[in-house]
Amino acid sequence: MARYDLADELQKKLDAELRREINRLDVIGFDELNAMTIKSKTEEMVERLLKANAAAFKAIAYAAMKEAVEDLDNLYGTTGKAKEIPTGSKEVDKVLKAYNPVTDYLYYPEADRKRSRLSEALIVALMLDSREKYHYQLRKFAHLWHTQTKQYGDTIVDTFRGDTFKANGIKYVKWQSEHDDKVCGICEDMDEKIYKITEIPPKPHYNCRCWIEPIEKPDNKRPE
Repeated sequence: MARYDLADELQKKLDAELRREINRLDVIGFDELNAMTIKSKTEEMVERLLKANAAAFKAIAYAAMKEAVEDLDNLYGTTGKAKEIPTGSKEVDKVLKAYNPVTDYLYYPEADRKRSRLSEALIVALMLDSREKYHYQLRKFAHLWHTQTKQYGDTIVDTFRGDTFKANGIKYVKWQSEHDDKVCGICEDMDEKIYKITEIPPKPHYNCRCWIEPIEKPDNKRPE
């Protein structure tokens, strides 16, 4: 699979799970709800969504690392000599806990904020006896959750590709864009530029499809 293919494939499965979770809340009658049940049900839902995301992110990290290793083998004309790096839950969690310059927030605190805002909005809808508002807030949460999950899936790909290159002595990478009419002006200007591996600029926006490739420079280390 190429770069973001697995992330996109797993995102579809995560979206399906998200729809199921939203539908479970959407069909509950107002007579069965109160502030306490809404709080507990939204907490339980987000906990399940985070668990599903964690499993997907771990698979994405492993695939990104393996593809980076393949890129290195192709670069140097070797087979199986590039070094693999750990892609377990600990390594993925480290990425999720770090500041993300694209989203401009931290993954876990933002997930909790989304949960809290949803809970408050549903309680208001219940107080107003507005099924329409209740339905709207659930759909709004689903959209925001999808956006966060999708961006972090891409971040996992970018991080583990870059970390694999670093672990194998790569010092320089080339920024690549998709070269189509969807490429924004910022990414077009960055296309084909060479960056030190320690100075790769952050993605300029959500859903950026650009990627980095290792390049052979005099001080790049060949696998032994």
